[in-house]
Amino acid sequence: MRLALSSRSFARRFERGDLTQFEWIDICCAQPELGGVDLSHEHFPRRDADYLAQIKKLCVDRQLTIAGLNTAIALGDSDVDPQIDALKEALDDAASLGAPLLRFGCGAGSGSPGIAWRELIRALKYASGHAKLRNVTLALTPREGTLVATDADVKRAVKECDSAWLRVAIPAAVAWEPYSRDAVIMTMQPRGYEVAATLRFRGFVSLEDESGELDEARLSRWVEALR
Repeated sequence: MRLALSSRSFARRFERGDLTQFEWIDICCAQPELGGVDLSHEHFPRRDADYLAQIKKLCVDRQLTIAGLNTAIALGDSDVDPQIDALKEALDDAASLGAPLLRFGCGAGSGSPGIAWRELIRALKYASGHAKLRNVTLALTPREGTLVATDADVKRAVKECDSAWLRVAIPAAVAWEPYSRDAVIMTMQPRGYEVAATLRFRGFVSLEDESGELDEARLSRWVEALR
């Protein structure tokens, strides 16, 4: 197990403007147990080549691995064509950062379930093709209430997309361990995770507090508890 921190855990401070990405990277660096960062695409104040290079260089200087980039895109929640374009843009930025993967989730879908699923697979195929071009793996996060919520949904999506560039971001739970072969990252919440599953996972475990209200003190306690 290797620990990374998702910047979504500090989302509220980013939204208020009292925390920059550079300062957040230093917060990660101050925790010796954290070996990586999981950067949220929406937290970049700009995405030009010069800024992306600064982020990449700072991570190198702070001896932090960029474990991945994540995006709030809920694929299949509406018209998928703009979402495909957004995923392609995020994949381009991930490649510039040197991030090995782009983590994303699905939406709940609307209208006919059959059409919603067909459009989801179409979007996954297009996005996977671009992922191959950029050498960045897509990591699909299953989530309750979305088009991909159960183990059966994951199997179906991966099979029908049929691309080596689509893999899975599994929750930190023993129940999801059968997917560890196809998983490229694991996500962990402050509560409800299973330590046994994380210890058996070889990749990065991204600490992601969905409340977005994590602070340095709570982060220290969380990491200490895992240690």
